[in-house]
Formats: sequence, structure tokens, C-alpha cells
Amino acid sequence: LLFDYFTQLFAQVTNPPLDAIREELVTSLSTSIGPERNLLAPTPASCRQVTLPFPVLDNDELAKIIHVNDDGDLPGFACHVVKGLYPVSGGGDALRTAIERARQEVSDAIASGARLIVLSDRDSDAELAPIPSLLLTSAVHHHLIREKTRTKVGLVVEAGDVREVHHVALLVGYGAAAVNPYLAMESVEDLVRSGIVTGVDANEAVHKYIKALGKCVLKVMSKMGVSTVSSYTGSQIF
Repeated sequence: LLFDYFTQLFAQVTNPPLDAIREELVTSLSTSIGPERNLLAPTPASCRQVTLPFPVLDNDELAKIIHVNDDGDLPGFACHVVKGLYPVSGGGDALRTAIERARQEVSDAIASGARLIVLSDRDSDAELAPIPSLLLTSAVHHHLIREKTRTKVGLVVEAGDVREVHHVALLVGYGAAAVNPYLAMESVEDLVRSGIVTGVDANEAVHKYIKALGKCVLKVMSKMGVSTVSSYTGSQIF
């Protein structure tokens, strides 16, 4: 996985590091997604963001974000889903083309009024492979910075290759406001249903998995003295 390249390349310890347990009062896993307005000239429009208690989303929470403007009554939360897939037969050239297509699709969506972008690798099959989520997220993030439109949207990543704390920390560090590790959650549910994990039902097991990911991302942040997820988002301290 592309994530593995950064395993020993993340900035690790400040002096002194933050104690996320004893200094819980100054730490926060809460984050917000959506367009960011001018901090020096706040208006009512500055409040049009979705506040999330955790940087990791379950499937129901992601569905709410995707369909929040289905009735057309909340254009400030209009969402667009970008498929991060490319034809396997095309090799590296097809991957490069797919990333360029995704970048352009995001730019067009912003021009059309989208304020939330979901980068998804669902629906891969024998012909269509998923673009590594870290590659897609960072490519789109830097593309929007170059275009000076990054603050107009929030990025959410729906990825099947995310399963560890390190993976979530990297995605957040490279611009994702929230992550939905759908395949990992399905795997947790399967472990419960097959009897390998006992003592909890499937929903509770997924909830515990999400909570563990969030708390451990806070632990990774604490080693750098970063106390909030919103400060860690896009920081790229790797």
C-alpha cells in the first residue's frame, strides 16, 4: 500500500509531546466540513458547515452527507461524488489519466455549486481498479490549492484500502476532513457474524472500531503537539 511508504516518515515527537489523556480538555476530535469563509470578515454564511464529532464516518453518516441536498433546499451543502477508478488494462497511463479526470471533475463540480466532495473507490471489479485513496486525495487537494479553490469545498474519502490508524492519519494529513473505511467496517461485521469476535453485536463492534481509530489518530497527533483534528487536516507533517 502507498500508506506503507510513510510508516517511518511521519514527524513523530516534539519536546514535550502532548498528553492526550491527561490534557483531554485541550484536545478535540471534532471537525467541520464545507466551504471556509473569510475569518477576518465573518458572516452568517460562515456557519454553513457540517460539524462532525469524529474524523471517521460510518456508512449511515456518509449517506446523510451525500444526500443532504437531495430536495434542493440546502444548496450550501450540495455534494458531488467522484469515482476513483481506472481500467486495469491501461496500466500506469490509465491511472494517470484517471487522476487528471478526477481533478477536472472536482473543478467542474465546484463551478456548478458543489460544496462537499466525496472521493470514492466503491464498485471496483475485475476491469476497474481503485486509485489508492492517499494518491487520489492528495492529488485533488493540491490541484485545488493550485486553482485557489481549496477553501470552497470539504473533502470526504470513502475508501476500501483504509484499515489502520496510520492510514486515517495520512488521509487527514493530506486534506481529508473525514474518512469512511467501508471495507474495514464490513470486515468487522463479518468477524462478529462468523463468531470470531464474540461478546458484541455487529453495530457495537463497528462503533468501537470507529472510536478506536479516532482516539488513536489523536494519539498520533499528540506526538507532534497537535491538539485538534482541524489543525491536523492538510498539515502534511510527514
